[in-house]
Amino acid sequence: MRRSFVRSLWTPFVIVAALVCGFLIAARSSRPVLYHYGAAPEVPQGRSFAVMNPFRNRRPEEVAAELMSDLRTSRCEQILRDLHSEDSRICSIMRGNKIERLIWRKDGSTTRVLVYHLPESESNLWITSHLDEVGFAVDGVSLIR
Repeated sequence: MRRSFVRSLWTPFVIVAALVCGFLIAARSSRPVLYHYGAAPEVPQGRSFAVMNPFRNRRPEEVAAELMSDLRTSRCEQILRDLHSEDSRICSIMRGNKIERLIWRKDGSTTRVLVYHLPESESNLWITSHLDEVGFAVDGVSLIR
């Protein structure tokens, strides 16, 4: 009886230990994407799965979320002119997409590239930003369809 009780505790203990080790490894990693499987970010119709580091700096993603929200408004054309983007499809596609999913991110020393999948239009929105004195500022936005 006692032996079966100890054996029944062994499996949950191993699972919890593996989860704790996984979180400790993620906490030590400076990479924002821990694991990526599937199509490259350049392929909008492909399926992709990414495990993001839960301890990453999310400020670039917050700036990108603000930009995407603004791109869904009537100010979209002006924002694109300010960013020197010539892609006229961005405004109509952003107005038609209410859901976006971060599928890839690359961090440089002062730059960030974020790729969001827009499932309603089967396209990917690329947002580049850089770190300046006041925080992250968007450099450009482009769309791959």
